Amino acid sequence: MYGMGLGLFQGINRMEEARARVYTLVYKLKASCMLLEHGSKNEHWFSMHDVVRDVAIAIATREQNVLTMRYELVNSREWLDEGALKFYTSIVLHDSKMNVLPEVLDSPQLQLLYLWTEKSSLITLPDNFFRKLTQVRVLDLTYMHLSLLPSSLGLLTNLRTLCLYCSELQDIAVIGELKNLEILCLRGSYIEQLPVEIGQLTRLRSLDLRDCDRLQVIPPNVLSNLSHLEELYIRSFNKWEVEVEAAGVKNASLEELKRLPNLTTLELCIPDVNTLPKGLFFEKLERYRICIGRWCWEDTSPTCSRTFRLLLGTDNCISFKSGHIVQLQRIEDLCLSGLPDQDIIELVNNKLGSYSSQLKHLWVEGCQAPSPKESKRCKESTSEMRSNEIILEDHVNVPNTFFLKGGLPNLETLELYNVNVERIWKSQLPAMSCGIQTLTRLIVYGCGELRCLFSSSIVNSFIRLQHLEIDECPILEEIIVIDQQERKNVVFPQLQFLKMVDLEKLTSFCTGDVHIEFPTLENLEVIRCPEFLLTAHDLTKEVFPNLKYLTIEGKKIPMAAEFPEDMFCKLNFLDVIFEESTTISSLDFLRRFHSIRELTIRGGGYVGGVKPSYGVENWTKAIIRNLHNCCDLKHILIQESKMDNLVHLTVEYCDHLINLVPPSTSFQNLTTLKVWRCKGLINVLTSSTAKSLVRLTEMSIVDCSMITEVVADDEGNAAKDEIVFSELMDLELCGLRRLTSFCSGNCAFKFPALTYLSVDKCPNMKIFSGTELSTPSLHEVEKRWLSGEYWTWKGDLNSTIQQIYLETKVRIHYSETQKLLFN
Repeated sequence: MYGMGLGLFQGINRMEEARARVYTLVYKLKASCMLLEHGSKNEHWFSMHDVVRDVAIAIATREQNVLTMRYELVNSREWLDEGALKFYTSIVLHDSKMNVLPEVLDSPQLQLLYLWTEKSSLITLPDNFFRKLTQVRVLDLTYMHLSLLPSSLGLLTNLRTLCLYCSELQDIAVIGELKNLEILCLRGSYIEQLPVEIGQLTRLRSLDLRDCDRLQVIPPNVLSNLSHLEELYIRSFNKWEVEVEAAGVKNASLEELKRLPNLTTLELCIPDVNTLPKGLFFEKLERYRICIGRWCWEDTSPTCSRTFRLLLGTDNCISFKSGHIVQLQRIEDLCLSGLPDQDIIELVNNKLGSYSSQLKHLWVEGCQAPSPKESKRCKESTSEMRSNEIILEDHVNVPNTFFLKGGLPNLETLELYNVNVERIWKSQLPAMSCGIQTLTRLIVYGCGELRCLFSSSIVNSFIRLQHLEIDECPILEEIIVIDQQERKNVVFPQLQFLKMVDLEKLTSFCTGDVHIEFPTLENLEVIRCPEFLLTAHDLTKEVFPNLKYLTIEGKKIPMAAEFPEDMFCKLNFLDVIFEESTTISSLDFLRRFHSIRELTIRGGGYVGGVKPSYGVENWTKAIIRNLHNCCDLKHILIQESKMDNLVHLTVEYCDHLINLVPPSTSFQNLTTLKVWRCKGLINVLTSSTAKSLVRLTEMSIVDCSMITEVVADDEGNAAKDEIVFSELMDLELCGLRRLTSFCSGNCAFKFPALTYLSVDKCPNMKIFSGTELSTPSLHEVEKRWLSGEYWTWKGDLNSTIQQIYLETKVRIHYSETQKLLFN
C-alpha cells in the first residue's frame, strides 16, 4: 500500500505486479540476512533484527529527512520546530502519546504521514491540520481514536493511499473528495454504512472492508462505480440483496461485482447462498478467498492465495445447484461441505479438470443425499446451464469404490470427514498424477465404508507424508491391504505423527507378509482400537527408532510391558488413558522406560493427546488424574525406588489409591507435590520419604477425606527424628475432614522457608505437630470462612492451629443451631 502510494515501483501499474515485486524484494533481503524468517506458517511474514532496524532508521533520518518516534511522548517541541518540519519527507509516530497537535501541519515536502496513538490516547485533529500537506501521498491513521475527520482532508489532492485501520469513525463522507485516491483501507473500522460518496473514487484500485463487523449498508451502485478496482476485500458483510432493481432496495447486490472489469483479487464471504448470482466468479481472478455458507473465517492455509470454501445445508443445497457457476482458476485450497458424496467425487475428479492442477489442500465433509423431490428439481434446472459450468448432480447415496482417481498432482493436504467411500485411491495409479508423492497431511474421519487406507502397490509412493490421522472408521480392518502376493518392505520415510482412534475392526497395520518401518515417527496415539495388537514378536526397535510421544490405553499397558526395554529407547512423553474398568495395582513397570521425561495417567475419556512440556529431563513430571471410575490403582509404586529426577508430581481423583509410594522412596529433586481428591489415602508420605524432599517448594493436599496425617512416622524411633523441609515455601491443607495433625509421630519439623500456609475445612486438626516445630519465616496463617479469606496468628504455628480449631468448632455449633431453629 505504501509502495504504490509513494510511486516506488517504476514501470508497475497493477496491484498484483506490485505485490509480486514486494515479495521478491523481501526474498532477497531474507537471503542477504537483512530480514529474518518469522517462524509462522505464513511465508510472507518476516522479522527484523533490532540492529538492522536501528541502522535503517538512522539512514532514513539522516539521508531521507524522516522523523520517526516509537513508544514515546510527542510534545510541542517536535511540532513547533518549523524549520525541521518544512524538510521532513516522512513522519512516523508509532504507538506514541500526543499531548498536542498543531493547528496546521506545515510540511510542504511531506509525502508520508503515519500516526498511531497509544490505545488510551484520545485525540482530535484540528480542522485545518492537513491544509498545507500539498504533496502527501500516503496517510495512515491506524488506531487513531477520532470522532470526526477534519474537512481539510479533502484538500489532499495528491493522496494515493489512505489507511484508517481500526478507526472508530462513523462519518467518512469527506473521503469522496479524494479524487486521486487509489488505495483505501477501512479494515476493522466501526462504520455502519459505506458512504455514497465512495462511489466517486473512480481511480480506486484497492478497497479493504475486512473485519468491519458493524457494516450494515453498502448502497447500490457504489461498488459498481469503482471501475478501476483491482482488489476488493469484504468478509463480514452479509446484507447482500437478491433483486437489484426491486423497490426499496438499500443494499448492493453481488451482481455489481460483475461490472468490475479489472478485478483480480477478491476476498468475499456469502453467508446466504440464495444471494449468489450466476456467473459471479470469473477466470481472471488471480488471488481470491471466497466462502459460501456459514463458515467461520480463518486462515487454515495462509500460504495459499486462492481459496474456495462451500458449506451448504439441506435448505439451500438445491439453490446452489440451480444454475450457478464456479469458474475459479487454479484453486489451491478447496473446502466442500454439505454436498452428497457422489457430487463431491464428481466435482473433484471430473468437473474441476485443469482448474485443480494447482490444488494443494482439499477438505471435504459429506452429507446425506437430498430427497427425491429435491433431486427432480435439480435435474430440471441443469438444462439452463452452459457447458463450462460446474454441475453438481444428485445420485443415490451408495458407497463409492474410490474417492480420488487422479488429476491432483500438487496435493499436500487431504482431509475427509463422513465421506462414503471404500477406498481413497485406486491400487494402480501414477503416483504423480494424484498427489501421492506430494501429500504431507492425511486425515480420515467418520468414513463408515472405508475398508483400508493404502494398497501395497502404492504405499511406498507416500514419500512426503508427515501427518496421518484415522478416526471413527468402524469397518477399517487394516491400514495397508495386500494386492500382490509377495513379501514387501514398507517404509514411511517422513511420517512424524500417527493417530488411530475409534477403529473397532482394526487388527494391525497389515495382515500380509509385510515389514513396516516408521524411521521418523515421533508421536503415536492409539486409542479405542480393541482388536489392534502389537507384540514384541511383530516389532523390532527399528520400527519406531525415534518415537518420543506415546498415547495409549491403560488396558494395553500389559502389552507394552512385554516389549524389550530398548524398544522405545527415545520415548520422552507417555500418556496413558483409562476409559473403562481396568485392573492394575501399580505402575512399577513404568520404571523400565528409562528415557521418559513426562508421564500422564488419566481417566474420563480421550479428548486428544496431552501437549507435553519442553525442556524437562528424564522423569521430571508426572500427572495422575481422574482414575476413580475406571481403574482400581492402589499404588503408584510398590517396589522401593529412587525417583530422584522427578520434579513435579500431581495426583488427582484417584479414589482407590491407598498410598503413593513405598516408605523408603526418595524424591531428591521434587519441587511440586499436589494431591487432590483422593478419597482412599490415609497419609501422603512416610517420614523416611519426607526426609528426601530437600528441594520441595510447594505442597498442596486438597479434599482427601480419609487422610488423618500428612506425614506418617514409619520408623517408630523412640528418639526424635528431625525432618527439614528446607525450601518449602507454600503449604495448602484444604478439605481434609479427618486430619488431626501434620504428623502425629515422634518427628521434629523445620520449615525455614515457609511463608504461606493455608488451612481450610480441616475441622479436626487440633495441632500442627506435637513435637518440636520451627517456622521462622511464617507470620500468619490463611483461613477461609464463607466466601472470605482471613489471616490469623497467635505467636506460633501450634497455637494458631489450636485457635483455628476452636473457632471452627464454634462456627460449626452455630451453624447447627441455626439449622435446628429454622427447621
